[in-house]
Amino acid sequence: MGKKGVFSQAVVGGTFDYIHIGHLTLLEYAFSVSKKLIIGISSDFLVKEIGKKVEHNFQQRKRKLFELIKKKYGRKRYRIVRLDDRFGPALDPQTNAIIVSEETEKVANECNKIRMAMGLKSLSKIVVPIVYARDGEKISATRIRNKEIDVRGISLA
Repeated sequence: MGKKGVFSQAVVGGTFDYIHIGHLTLLEYAFSVSKKLIIGISSDFLVKEIGKKVEHNFQQRKRKLFELIKKKYGRKRYRIVRLDDRFGPALDPQTNAIIVSEETEKVANECNKIRMAMGLKSLSKIVVPIVYARDGEKISATRIRNKEIDVRGISLA
């Protein structure tokens, strides 16, 4: 996972509709490599714009994530922000790393192109492997919402 606190400010983002083991893995990596972590949660507007389906609104998703982080990570330095676009705090000049999953790596690449066009340094990109359920399929909020698996990736069928 790398050295603790290697990056002064890192970002990670997601919808966080159902917080599952894949999210926990992403957050674990993110907290392990950053001194300060900014966690972006997709706004209700962004969710609609990108065509995602969610069961919980932004405030519910934010509250649930905040409670989880407070319980699991306690005193770590972090801030939760609302994402109205795909890049948000990743375009902040103070940010120097982005943590993404294998399936969202392209967003980090696009972000770095925009940063370069803005005259900013590229972000260091940490790609976290996808977490698979026990049935070998990817863990996702859709599968959890459809009651195929639970948040740990265990089949409910």
